[in-house]
Amino acid sequence: MKLKSLLVALIVILVLPAGRALAAMDIQKVISPTGIEAWLVENHTIPVISMQFAFQGGEVKDPAHKAGLSALVSGLLDEGAGDMDSRTFQTALEEKAIKLGFSSGQDRFNGYLKTLTENREQAFNLLSLALNKPRFDPDAIDRIRQQLITILIRQQEDPSSIAAEIFREQSFPHHPYGNSPIGTEETLNSLTREDLLLYMEERLTRDRLVISVVGDVTAEELGELLDRTFGILVDEAIDARVTDTQPEMPAALYLKKHPGHQSKILFGHGGIKRLDPDWYAAFVMNYILGGGGLTSRLAETVREENGLAYSIGTGFQPREYSGLFSGSMGTQNERASEAIALTRDEIRRMRDEGVTEQELQDAKTYLTGSYALTFSTSDAIARQLLGAQILGFEPVYFERRNEYINAVTREQISRVAKRLLHPDNLFWVVVGSPANLESLDIPLMGDAAKTE
Repeated sequence: MKLKSLLVALIVILVLPAGRALAAMDIQKVISPTGIEAWLVENHTIPVISMQFAFQGGEVKDPAHKAGLSALVSGLLDEGAGDMDSRTFQTALEEKAIKLGFSSGQDRFNGYLKTLTENREQAFNLLSLALNKPRFDPDAIDRIRQQLITILIRQQEDPSSIAAEIFREQSFPHHPYGNSPIGTEETLNSLTREDLLLYMEERLTRDRLVISVVGDVTAEELGELLDRTFGILVDEAIDARVTDTQPEMPAALYLKKHPGHQSKILFGHGGIKRLDPDWYAAFVMNYILGGGGLTSRLAETVREENGLAYSIGTGFQPREYSGLFSGSMGTQNERASEAIALTRDEIRRMRDEGVTEQELQDAKTYLTGSYALTFSTSDAIARQLLGAQILGFEPVYFERRNEYINAVTREQISRVAKRLLHPDNLFWVVVGSPANLESLDIPLMGDAAKTE
């Protein structure tokens, strides 16, 4: 309890400057002359512009035989554009201290740009070249492809990566979410320059584009920059149709034997999507159960009181087409079965008993008090604006978010816990050399099934 009190006190101290910034945030909806929309927060006190943008549809849209396509494109867009090869393009960025980059996610293809105001024109010109005239030179393709293959090879020896792969494949055996985000060596080697060019034309399109900007730029100036940067993108996307799905993981324990003294454990079952009406009750409940770091029930019981885990946590993972409740922990091999049993018991206790009034009030204090800290920098504000747009929210959401948290009741948490937590249906993945798994009374799979 002392730790919780200390955290609350620290929040009060740290949140004041960020809270003032959040209260003063004026979000403008900017529409460019050609109809491109962006959310803008002007800040002329520092000569910096930060932009975050995303194209809806990411790795989940990659065909199975072209898995890794989004990842390869994201790695190549800053590797030369227009008449500039990779070295020339990177030098142009470095000379003006411009930060530009891309990444692929399961449901979105992301990009960012950050520049000093005095270098604004060059920065947006370079971004426009990357999006509209990427070179995709053969040597760059081979280099980035090999980097991804090297990552795949390293993941084959990493317990966390091994566990994540098993969990993903068992959870979504008949859905693109089950595919490797960066593909396989076979699919990566099959990708051609024509695949990359077609990706740009069919998937990075104006109808999938979401933009947020924070910094030293006016709405009128931004409108012109948006048209120059994104205006000549193709209007409408052509890509695979993906349907909603429910995770299909079994109620079982999958063991993958791995040398060493520790076991990496993942666990979970189906969850909810972000726009589910029960989201806020589930969010607060999970904070108390396993999302609150060292103050959560699981951390206190499994880690602090019994010393069964080095780390432990849980969370709801909403996706565009599905949702998960999942958790992870690291433990000594000889303590793995005890850690699993106690974790399952704590999840069952949450489902059956709910939370105390003190736990609820402490959670609300932290979750509402710390919210302003997510707006502490221009980059952080831009990310928040982008996320709200992706979810279809209006700017007023930021004023009301804490109201949603404070409205959660113990009765709602009790109902939601019974709806969403199913301790006997959890799927467990253990990578290591644990002992006494048969004592858990959980069906065994993988290497554990081979030794029964």
